[in-house]
Parts: sequence; structure tokens; C-alpha cells
Amino acid sequence: MYESRYDKHFLTNLIKEIPHYTGKSIVAHDGELDADCSLGYHCVSKPMSFDFSHSHDFTEMLCFIGGNPLDITDFGAEIEFTLGGEKHVITSPAVVAIPAGLKHCPIIFRKVERPLVFLEVSLTRVYKPGRRPRKRKTTEKRSA
Repeated sequence: MYESRYDKHFLTNLIKEIPHYTGKSIVAHDGELDADCSLGYHCVSKPMSFDFSHSHDFTEMLCFIGGNPLDITDFGAEIEFTLGGEKHVITSPAVVAIPAGLKHCPIIFRKVERPLVFLEVSLTRVYKPGRRPRKRKTTEKRSA
């Protein structure tokens, strides 16, 4: 039970430990926000990658932000990001807006000199992992 009318809007149970990130993350992927939005806030302090190309049924924004809260442009990282088959290199704070259905990844954090914030904002109530492209079945018959 809540003590006041709006207590339910102050969410304090979203902090989680995720092994490949540094410190604690904020994760709301299962409808906790009671909105058509989900998010993940993570700290990256060492090279890592998300390897498989995929897409979603919703728009997703991936934010790469310097980890110094007094100067978010203090960005000591080099990130390779593949979007629609094109490779891009991120060396300063950036937001990548990914429309629904557009294949993206891998994301490769190649160089991480200082911690940075990786913020994912998805326009969906419940975040579902990306769809991997399916291999097409061939129906052609081979002749001997």
C-alpha cells in the first residue's frame, strides 16, 4: 500500500547488477514505468561488445554519454556501431535513433579510457530482445 496518492510514481526498485557492466544499472524492461517506454542505464568502463545484428518492432534510441556528470562531453571512448549494414565510429557523445525494423549491431566498445554512460531508451512498454535475421530456406531442387 502506498502512503500518498503519487508514491507509486517514485520507482526505487529498478537498480540491478549486470555482470558485463561496471557498477549497478537501472533497468525497466518489463512494464515497470507504466508507459510505452522502457530503459536501461549502464556504465561501461572496459572494452566489450554486443555481437549479433538484429532488429526490433519498436523505435530504440541508444545514447553514448561521457561518464563525467560535470562534463558529459568528456568522452574517452571509441565505439564501432553498425546500423543498416553501415559501420560508424563514435568518438564523442551521440544518440543513435533506430527506427523499428532497422537492423543494428554489432556494437563494439573498442577503446574505453574513462567510464561512459550507455543509455537505451525503447518506445515499447516491454522490451524484447532483438530478432536475429532468419536464414531463408531454399525450395529449389537441385538436379543431379
